[in-house]
Amino acid sequence: MLVFLELKHLLLEVLPSPTMVAQGRLLCIQNHLAMVCDSLWAINSMIEIPEMGVLFNYIWHHRFNSPLDVPVEFADWVTDVATAVIDVGELLSRIMDWEASLHFRHVILVELKEMLCDLNSLVLRGSAMGLPRDPMGSMNPLREDYSIVLQNEVVGRHEDLEKLIEIFQQQQQQLVPSNNNGDDYNPFVIVIDGEERVGKTTLAHMIYHHTWVRQQFHHRIWVDLPPSVSTLEMIKIIGKEFAESINNEEHCDQKLHLELPLQAMWKYISEQLDGSRYLLVLHCLDLNSLILQPEWSELKNILLRVGGPGSAILVILKSSTQSVSDMSFQNRVKDITTYCLKPLSDDAWLELFKRHAAMTIPLSKRDIVFKGSTFAMPLFQLVGQTFGAKFWGSLGHSIQVEDLFPCEIKDIHMVRNFPFAIVRFLQYHYLLDKDYNVILHMLTAEGLIPVEGLSPGWTEIYERFRYGRESTFCFPRKLYLHRKVPGDSTTIPRCCRYLRLEINPRVIPFRLPTMPVEVSKKMIALILREDEATTRAFQVYKKRLMKPATTISLQVYKKRRTKAATAISKFLDKMSVRLVHLHILVVETSMIQSLPNEISKLVSLRYLHLSKLEIELLPKSLFDLPNLRILSLLHCKNLQKIPERIHKLKKLQILKLAYCTKLQQLPRSITRLKNLEELNVEGCCFLRKLPEDLVSFKLLRILNVAGCASLSHIPHGIEQSIGLRKLSGIFVGVNEGFELTQLQALTNLHELRLRNIERTEETQTEVLMGQQSLWDLSLHWGGEEKKESSESTTSLQVLEALRPSLQLKRLEIISYKGVEFPTWMSKQQLAGFNSLVEVRLINLKRCATLPSLGQLANLEKLEISGMDLITHLDDTFYGDDGIFPMLTELTFSEMLALEKWYVPKKKIFYIFHALCNCH
Repeated sequence: MLVFLELKHLLLEVLPSPTMVAQGRLLCIQNHLAMVCDSLWAINSMIEIPEMGVLFNYIWHHRFNSPLDVPVEFADWVTDVATAVIDVGELLSRIMDWEASLHFRHVILVELKEMLCDLNSLVLRGSAMGLPRDPMGSMNPLREDYSIVLQNEVVGRHEDLEKLIEIFQQQQQQLVPSNNNGDDYNPFVIVIDGEERVGKTTLAHMIYHHTWVRQQFHHRIWVDLPPSVSTLEMIKIIGKEFAESINNEEHCDQKLHLELPLQAMWKYISEQLDGSRYLLVLHCLDLNSLILQPEWSELKNILLRVGGPGSAILVILKSSTQSVSDMSFQNRVKDITTYCLKPLSDDAWLELFKRHAAMTIPLSKRDIVFKGSTFAMPLFQLVGQTFGAKFWGSLGHSIQVEDLFPCEIKDIHMVRNFPFAIVRFLQYHYLLDKDYNVILHMLTAEGLIPVEGLSPGWTEIYERFRYGRESTFCFPRKLYLHRKVPGDSTTIPRCCRYLRLEINPRVIPFRLPTMPVEVSKKMIALILREDEATTRAFQVYKKRLMKPATTISLQVYKKRRTKAATAISKFLDKMSVRLVHLHILVVETSMIQSLPNEISKLVSLRYLHLSKLEIELLPKSLFDLPNLRILSLLHCKNLQKIPERIHKLKKLQILKLAYCTKLQQLPRSITRLKNLEELNVEGCCFLRKLPEDLVSFKLLRILNVAGCASLSHIPHGIEQSIGLRKLSGIFVGVNEGFELTQLQALTNLHELRLRNIERTEETQTEVLMGQQSLWDLSLHWGGEEKKESSESTTSLQVLEALRPSLQLKRLEIISYKGVEFPTWMSKQQLAGFNSLVEVRLINLKRCATLPSLGQLANLEKLEISGMDLITHLDDTFYGDDGIFPMLTELTFSEMLALEKWYVPKKKIFYIFHALCNCH
């Protein structure tokens, strides 16, 4: 299923994109790309059976310890297909790079021809093994002639199709203006809901291709919304799809690649539509991804301003409706109609099962299998599940019906529907464990997520796929895609494309495994990491805490590390010439004191992460990397300066210099990095100043100066950086630093972290109220304790002025000097913060009461620490209802005066009923 996702990503997102089409024409390779696409669709049409077989048998063996019975040639074919698909993706990513492609056109053309030979060979091998081609998997479902495939292949859904078309037709006849002036119309919305695996997406494709729909709607736009996407990003994704549809997907309009502001993008869309009627199909995970206030209101307000009367929106939910509250909101909105798709009938299910079984089951066994399936349907509750019928029909040749378990179909279907970003996350998680910062940058380097990351809670969502029942499905990917090579390994598999090598100088003799030439030339990511045990042992040796009698001496250990460092340097020097297609290089070890000059040979490198190196100066050749987008130098404590040549990294988007403690200044030429979106100098305690021309970073999204104790001031004009999304560590002052009123211009902030607020003058302006996109607010007063009442009054006025919008999701207040909370934290007003899921109140030494946090209906995490005057918890803490229905984590610490915790006076039987962790 994971190979299926790789193919889906390439075939539906990469190859048909306007950028790829335009670049193919520019390089005169559009015919070659078309042939690659045809071969991939052919593989896509036949890979489902062997890959489901491999996955099913692995699950079966993993849970019940039964022998695997997948034909060896099937497993080998899946592995070879996966490797080929990864290589295609890597080549297409190079083609997407305009400048590099123009320079290496001849090389790319040669590789395309070789790749076509490999793909055609795989198609022939699949046919020789008797793998049938699934017509619905043999072409893009948005192609016009796909309607013929749907008509011939779909079973039992034509009645639902006609009912939905009739609903659309009735709506067209009853157009009602959305306001008193009659200037515009609300787009009509239909939500197709129902149980999972019953064919909702297929039905949506049938509507998309219906003859009447093609005649009535001038534009048909299909959008697959990723999970956990912010409102802003969702509207941006939909806008891009609108723009591509307007340009007929073949003309690459330059406006699509200029990162236009949302307002300008939608103005352009409105002008181009010019009253044309559209059908927008939104394919999303569940209602939480789309139809929740105020997200739905914000999207609807944009959509009703574009297009003509009669425009419509069709929403398909991958999962069934999550909760009663979702349905209640859905039913309250007058322009939303819900169509509940029922499961397939018994007869339709059996017909679909037989159709797929006939392709794989020998004629002599069909009667037995068909009779068994008819008997087994009610038992396994698979009636109505279209995917279930296809799945068991396809695998009927190699499994016994009486051995089936209903849990398997749900598990395997879930893997089939992984979002592609989650697949990559699982892959990198296997290599890097929980190093989320590096994982996020690897996803960014591949263009899967924006520089500012995903919306809050993305790690929790992805962790569910890593450590839940879903984690078992990583296994097939480990075989062909990535590999952790232990310190004693000597070889690397030929199909490996993502590699992690453990560095352990305690192994005698120390050596790195041999990398064959054919592997190194196609390697995409290389990670060199010193294992944690080695790092801890070296720290112990340096501190001389271990007795010489029980272990080797410090001198011997240092000598071994020196030899290991030499071996690593030689390995990097040798590999830099051969790793011509390497995109990601991660080196984390304190044994390296210099980098080889040959690093400039890594011409395809996009992400370079160097951590804990003992390096003092960076080689000049490092700044000759033409495609480098992310440069991360973390904890390089001996690094003294960044060369002026850094401006040569023209494509650099992220520069991280966190905890380079000897760094005192940044080069002036850094302001010439016109594509820079993130600048992170957190923990650079001796950094004296930032470049005065900081506002020249037109694309700057993230600025982090937390822990820069020597930083005297922030350059004037920073408020002109209206594109800032995350601002961390900014100190606020009267005569120097940042002023609160400057925040009003930064209307696109997602995260804001302020420190040293006690030096701010009084203000009567609410500076954050208009920032609807702000979801994370951290306020740190800092400084020494003072007893003046004027300071307490000023702190309260400042906190009052920092009233956030009701869309806030995370609030942190540290070392606040006031004795009471502002009015926006009163019992009545807290009830309006329905989006708030996390609150931290730390070291509020002068506050004798807590706010009514029980009013926060969706609060999930609460931490209260260091509030010395709190003696008891009572109804003030609970608020009116006070049951904390969603709270899962509760932490109280360093509460020196806390003596009593009262239950609410109001009779409430279920308090903290969702609580999992309490400290």
